Amino acid sequence: MTRHAPASPASDAGPAVSAGPLACGAGPAADRPGLTGADTRLGGALRGAVPLAAAGLMANVANLGVTLVIARQMSTRSYGAVAQLIAVFFVVSMPGSALLVGVVRRVTIWQHAGRHDLLDGWVRRIRRAGVATVLVVAVLAVAGRGTVAHELSLPGSGGIAEIIIAGAAWCLLCIDRGLLQCARLYGALATNLLVDATIKTAVTIGLVLAGLAETGAALGVLCGVCAALLHTRRALARHPQALGITRPDGPASPVDDPGTPGPAPPAVDPGPAPVAGVPSRRLAVEVGAALVALGLLAVLQNVDVLMQGRLAPGRSGSYAAVSVASKVLVLAAVVLAGFLLPEAADRRHLGQHALHQLGATIAILLVPAAGLLTAALVAPDTLLALAFGPRFTDASGALFPLAAAMTCLGATVLFTHYLLALGERGVLLALGLAVAVTVPLLWWADGDPAATARADLACQAVLAVVTGLSVLAAARRTARQSTGRPTGRTVQA
Repeated sequence: MTRHAPASPASDAGPAVSAGPLACGAGPAADRPGLTGADTRLGGALRGAVPLAAAGLMANVANLGVTLVIARQMSTRSYGAVAQLIAVFFVVSMPGSALLVGVVRRVTIWQHAGRHDLLDGWVRRIRRAGVATVLVVAVLAVAGRGTVAHELSLPGSGGIAEIIIAGAAWCLLCIDRGLLQCARLYGALATNLLVDATIKTAVTIGLVLAGLAETGAALGVLCGVCAALLHTRRALARHPQALGITRPDGPASPVDDPGTPGPAPPAVDPGPAPVAGVPSRRLAVEVGAALVALGLLAVLQNVDVLMQGRLAPGRSGSYAAVSVASKVLVLAAVVLAGFLLPEAADRRHLGQHALHQLGATIAILLVPAAGLLTAALVAPDTLLALAFGPRFTDASGALFPLAAAMTCLGATVLFTHYLLALGERGVLLALGLAVAVTVPLLWWADGDPAATARADLACQAVLAVVTGLSVLAAARRTARQSTGRPTGRTVQA
């Protein structure tokens, strides 16, 4: 399968990357910008990750703006219903994030096994299966929206079907975002985040101001996902060669030119050539492992809020404000993982580590983390009052430890994606043990916001250290494998 660093179109946000073939047997190392020594250093990695980080920041700002606008236009009950609908969206859409990991792993294996002939047909099949699944989910959502409203004690069934359909469509979007990552179209991926945020913001505010309340908010999410899906399809259609896709009625990919000289890149453990049935089973295993890992990360991200609401409901509102401010860091880490995941998967098959790319994402994450930690230490009450109003400052003492905890969790999110890209499943044990320890410690805090945040910080700090050490161990194993292969090639580190 072809691997190359595609040219970033002028219309896409992000750094321009020179084009060049990157396939087995195509192009010398100097013509493969994605894998040159410059891009394995921290500066090169930053150039790839910064556009995604900037787009993620702008998307989060847009989401915050939506929250501030609709919270002032809706009743407390309606706003609470919107929060429940968003939670439903996250539950339904979680398999999509796991599917993205599986897609990146599968496409990367094919790229390094030279099986680019399999990709076009596989993409078409998985897209058709995704569309069929969305249609089935849509029928079930419309039929069962009344039941869901009753079980969640919502004021009505408005918005339920729309938000469930949006969650299913998000899974379809994740397939194409995974393909964008494998194609190194980071500019298009950054633009895609902005398309989603812009459409969602405009539609949500417009419909809520028109009086549609929960239904308007749900429709805003659905429209944002659909717009982002259309954008990914257009971006991929403009650059089929970025994934090495060749079509009978289209021009040949550069790697199909037999006159293209150059040695094949070194490959480390690409796995056996795909045969009938194997890709589907391996994809299912990889998606299953990613789903468990991301589910455990979601628990670690939200369990403190759930425990606080269970043990001290009267203080849950002020703690929720602290939580929203702190967990922006985790969302930033998820965006940065969109850059790290394909970089780590690709370099693993070339006998290289992606520690420079990991370092770049962590360096970017530490910028907002340092700002939030400083504000939380110096003036937590002022920060919360400015953002949420003076009613939400009661738990200000929890802001600094919780911000530190979410900084650690953000690092864990990046470490976990790195390990999943390498096919390392030992991280599941570390995440499972962390959940098992965190829940009783938060229960022991007995609903005190500061004690809850400190307990969370202790667990998240230990987990970040453990997963970070796992990353270093994996990098050492990759180095030993590459140096032990009798290829006669020098593998870049």
